[in-house]
Amino acid sequence: MTDMSLIEFGVYAFLCYSSMLMLIISTIKKDVPVDNPLTIIRVVFFIPGIICAGVLSGSGINITTETINTSNTIKDLNNTDTWSETTTQLNKFVLINPVWIAVNFMVFIVLLVYVVQQVLILFDTLKKKANR
Repeated sequence: MTDMSLIEFGVYAFLCYSSMLMLIISTIKKDVPVDNPLTIIRVVFFIPGIICAGVLSGSGINITTETINTSNTIKDLNNTDTWSETTTQLNKFVLINPVWIAVNFMVFIVLLVYVVQQVLILFDTLKKKANR
């Protein structure tokens, strides 16, 4: 599980959930052909959503917003003593409910199954056309 920044989280979530929204709309719409060779074009738009859902499901519950590294060097003027200190301040959001990991994994599985199904339908259509 890796930490990600707030901007990364927003971009991944936008791509993931917009792909899921496209899938819902294409399921509700009645005039979308499923045996057309244009299905491969539709499927290509779901692949970034699959990748982003996979990243979100494996990212964990920590969302990092800012990392501040501070380095100070203190030199004593009366002798040659020098002190150095380095501090790192890490600001992050922690998702309280870890169910989002499971939700993103389910979105990943749903999109993956849909893409595989559409590719298989496309191959079947191409096989039927070749046998004619």
